[in-house]
Amino acid sequence: MIHSWMHHLRLRLANNTSLLHFSLMGVMVGLSTAVVMLGFRFLIEWPPTLWMPNQNPEDFESLPRWLYFALPFGSAIILGALLKRVSKDSLRTGIPHVITHLHAHDGRLPIKNAVIQFWGGAFALATGQSGGREGPAVHLGAAISSYLGQKLQLPNNSLRVLIGCGTAAAIASAFNTPIAGVIFAMEVVMMEYTIAGFTPVILATITATTMTRIVYGSATIFSVPTVQMNSLLELPFIALLGLLAGACAALFSIIMKMGLQLSDLSIFQRMSLAGLITGCCALVVPEVMGIGHDSLNSVLAGDLTITIMLAITVAKLLATAFSCGLGMPVGLIGPSMLIGACLGGTIGALGTMMAPDLATGNNFYVMLGMGAVMGAVLNAPLAALMALFEMTDSPTIIFPAMLAITIATLTNSEIFKQRSAHQTVIKHLKQFLPTDPISLALQRTSVATLMQRNIYKTDNTISSEQAQALLDNPYQAYVIIDEQKNIYMVQRKNIAAQLETLLSDAHHEQVSLLELSSEHEPMAELSIQATLREALATMNQFQVNTVYISGYISGPYPVYGIVTRQDITNHNAQPQQ
Repeated sequence: MIHSWMHHLRLRLANNTSLLHFSLMGVMVGLSTAVVMLGFRFLIEWPPTLWMPNQNPEDFESLPRWLYFALPFGSAIILGALLKRVSKDSLRTGIPHVITHLHAHDGRLPIKNAVIQFWGGAFALATGQSGGREGPAVHLGAAISSYLGQKLQLPNNSLRVLIGCGTAAAIASAFNTPIAGVIFAMEVVMMEYTIAGFTPVILATITATTMTRIVYGSATIFSVPTVQMNSLLELPFIALLGLLAGACAALFSIIMKMGLQLSDLSIFQRMSLAGLITGCCALVVPEVMGIGHDSLNSVLAGDLTITIMLAITVAKLLATAFSCGLGMPVGLIGPSMLIGACLGGTIGALGTMMAPDLATGNNFYVMLGMGAVMGAVLNAPLAALMALFEMTDSPTIIFPAMLAITIATLTNSEIFKQRSAHQTVIKHLKQFLPTDPISLALQRTSVATLMQRNIYKTDNTISSEQAQALLDNPYQAYVIIDEQKNIYMVQRKNIAAQLETLLSDAHHEQVSLLELSSEHEPMAELSIQATLREALATMNQFQVNTVYISGYISGPYPVYGIVTRQDITNHNAQPQQ
């Protein structure tokens, strides 16, 4: 019964239009991601309450001054000493790791990297390293989704959707912003919007958000007041904020590149250097330590002066960019929002001083700065816009936010010629990602959907009785394995007449099928879990035009078939969803 149900599920998921089955998997992924995220958040927040002043896990500013340096530097040395026992490949974490494995490795994320991300990220953030929990959250959500799909032996095309579900659920759980989670998954990770992808991703975010709100309530992580633009005369000032935000995003990428260029150093040296930089920054600006949600709320409340906000902007940018470039297992989304908030708060305060009757106020520019820097750093303007909308619960912010975020994104990419932070890391790793429309379409479809199944697999040398059985059954083609285990395909029409003639001679007890036909072509073998992109890549690698699909789609249900280059060409010619 279970084998039969799994057999049906895998066959349905092989077709990317099977919305009901993908939706069920979306709910399962949302639930799994929420459980992992709650555990990760607990590890970040609970241990510091045992020794932090006032049992506040983010109140690093209240620590003795000597700990401003000693805590991040000491914890970085400990983390580096622990991670030096881990292989280099297993140290890759965060959103770039997810994007790379989704597009270049068929969505198969190694679980060992996720374990490093879980414990290493929690330790780093709990001990004052400058970073965010959103990047680790995305990695964990994507990894648990991929692991679930691999354990269930689902076709590789379905892993794409599952990773999108896990990514969206993680962002929704981290920020309590379900819409932003959906857009982020599509815009940053999957790099495409599809009808079949939206529904399961939305269900995953609903499930994860529900679980998170049961534990932590429905309030967002920031105390955001109502904001509204007073006058259209503020638009030039908003445009200026966008320019400055784009410049900050570009500077973030430039500093991160400096850290990436030190990748030849050992992990112990890189972690120690990251801790040293963070500790030195914390001696001057202690608000740089940790995630920074408490500092962001202080900016929103108007409790910080212009000098302090500028200091936080510089210190947080420097410490986080270097830490991410050096490989610290932390994220950059939360810090980019704090950088933008302080920048926006500074612009808002200056605007209020210059034109007190015209300016909307600090909170308005704080929110715009948050969205502008986040959108530019991630090159995800729509995700940043949706995050602002959900956090403010105010549609009036959409119009000015569109201007600030768009200008910031263009400033970063067109004026300063910088990629998104995640693409900067991927480029440094020299990873080629097949994200053109045709490659994405091929990744969405499994070979099980297209393969021709009216075939018969046989050895080259068979008995006359077996040969007669081949003729008696209406197979379209034969997959022949020779004595050296090479695989060939022979069309029935190219061998049937010769086989009948040979069998009419009773002296032939053994038949060599390949000797009967000169029109046999070599093939390469491919797993039934593969996508059409994998099939095309295999054809190109082995210089063949046909692949033989083999494997078990479930327990006792062997499925065999062939996919030709022409099949893929015909599929590409069809309208895609």
